[in-house]
Amino acid sequence: MKTDEVVIRVGGAAGDGVQSAGLIIAKTFSRSGLHVNTYNYYQSIIRGGQSWYQVRASDRRVKSQGDGLDILIALNKDALERHTNPMINEGGASPLGKDGIAIFDSSMTDYKKEDVQYLSMPLGDIASKHSKNALMKNTVAIGAAMAAISMNFDTLAEVIRDQFGNKGEVAEENVKAAKEGYDYYISNFKKLNIKLKTSNKKFYLISGGESLGLGAVNAGLKMYIGYPMTPASSALHYLANHEKDFGIFVKIPEDEISAINMAIGANYAGVRAMTGSSGGGFSLMVEALGMAGMMEVPLVVYESQRAGPSTGLPTKTEQGDLNLVLGASQGDFQRIVLAPRNVEDVFYLTREALNLAEIYQTPVIIMSDLYIAEHYETVEKFDLNFKIERGKIAQPNIKDYKRYEYTKDGISFRAFPGTPGLTHNEDSDEHNEYGDVVSDAVTDPTLRAESMRKRMRKLDAYVKSMPPTPTYRYEDAEYAVVQWGGTQGVVEEAVDMLRDKGIKVGVVEINRPHPLNPDIGKLLQGKKKIVVVEANYTGQMNRVLRSEFLVKTELITKYDGESFYPGALADEIEAVLKR
Repeated sequence: MKTDEVVIRVGGAAGDGVQSAGLIIAKTFSRSGLHVNTYNYYQSIIRGGQSWYQVRASDRRVKSQGDGLDILIALNKDALERHTNPMINEGGASPLGKDGIAIFDSSMTDYKKEDVQYLSMPLGDIASKHSKNALMKNTVAIGAAMAAISMNFDTLAEVIRDQFGNKGEVAEENVKAAKEGYDYYISNFKKLNIKLKTSNKKFYLISGGESLGLGAVNAGLKMYIGYPMTPASSALHYLANHEKDFGIFVKIPEDEISAINMAIGANYAGVRAMTGSSGGGFSLMVEALGMAGMMEVPLVVYESQRAGPSTGLPTKTEQGDLNLVLGASQGDFQRIVLAPRNVEDVFYLTREALNLAEIYQTPVIIMSDLYIAEHYETVEKFDLNFKIERGKIAQPNIKDYKRYEYTKDGISFRAFPGTPGLTHNEDSDEHNEYGDVVSDAVTDPTLRAESMRKRMRKLDAYVKSMPPTPTYRYEDAEYAVVQWGGTQGVVEEAVDMLRDKGIKVGVVEINRPHPLNPDIGKLLQGKKKIVVVEANYTGQMNRVLRSEFLVKTELITKYDGESFYPGALADEIEAVLKR
């Protein structure tokens, strides 16, 4: 057991307040100057099933949900048995060990016992003193858990009051219940040998969906149009809840087809807008995506992955949509794809996406996943200084205006509708420099080829502007691990474990999947082995890397809907390196 960090899991059924309890714990840690990383395991039903919420905290940065479990708050018998049973391994999650403690209501009896410390408490009886709401026993258990690791109660009380901010009497009832749980633990049980170095440091505790919303608003977003679909809905909900605060317009249309077409129309009119969905909704958008590419209209699409195909696992994570995003819509056309590695990266890449879309007049797709979208991390204060770049915008009354002029960089001056003297045609058919269709009465192969080259030259210009591909512990690395998107944190922690064993391994971190930076090929040269880690069955990024850079790779995948865990991943990487 590490003494400088703690991992707490709240387990119960959907409807038991599992997530709310987990967030109260996470906020208490973050307001105590601790780094936090959370993990939300839940089913796609309103009530019942098995859910749990895990919170990891330390004074050092924690990059994943971690391994092991120190404190279990079991809200029902199923959770008590499930998370103490060493034979059950849900997606790689570790059960409670013998040094950990299980906190549960004393009404639970006849449970299967394992080699752990069971702390039966009158959670329901204590809660009933303060409220008729049975869910208040969760608050009592949280108070006990905070006492077990000597957390300051006043910080917890402050979080509880904020949680029930518009219900003053209810808030105070919960504070009293938590205090009684806190005191009961101190009077009856021993504290854990965990010493968290709390401080007055200030962190933001934020999810990936919230980070995307903030980044978009900071980059001048004026409209967000989206049809709800997990896990992209977290961004939609956040922006809708703060629509008036941010001075933006949020629209929920009848479907994803309408959403993307509305976003295209807004951008064509000069309004910075974006849309978003998960894989199923994105599949409905692909024809319009191609239209944006042909018409060279700026467009940002947020594509937050979950396990597929079809409805798949609606509340589980995966990285299975790369092939879809790279090939979405018919024909060849220019697109830029970004894949944030963590919650902070979401903020900065979202801002960049909105600029890139207008600079290169092309669709930009932000690929996230359920893990990034819905889990919370602590981050430093965001740098809000950002220059909005709108690219080449034509001034009024240009003589002989060519909307699609064949320029060296492939980027032409675009005109907002109604600008004097800039009459032009916009069409989803192939066209010439003026926008006149060349595929109807007159088909000119020469113009078709020239227009295609013109559009694709944008990617050449973009590649030249790309920053270096990020790496981790790579200076003296003999072995390379390649990850993309939201697996960054767990891969880095796995590599740290291997480094502790003397294995010189480093990470190449791809957060720009298309077009790929040519420097990746140079980074992979001369390595003894290259291991690609991704959360899908077929190794979609692995195939792209092998075809793009002609490198020999080994592949580690996970496709059960759950995140990688650092300890198990380290073991897998080590086994691959040794064979």
